[in-house]
Amino acid sequence: METKNTDNIELRSEKVSKLTGEIPPTLVSTGIAIIVIVFTALLAALCLLPYPYSDGESILHHFIG
Repeated sequence: METKNTDNIELRSEKVSKLTGEIPPTLVSTGIAIIVIVFTALLAALCLLPYPYSDGESILHHFIG
């Protein structure tokens, strides 16, 4: 019984190995920046948006106190 060797990258062409090789650093930094922006927006919404059916207190203030 012969097992397949999936680690053999000699079977791939140069184009495929270039595409599946290293992730471009600009893509990584852009992804991190987008995640940070979304997380910051969620924190700002938590601190600034009023809690529904309250006297104008923020969502964060409602959960804390």
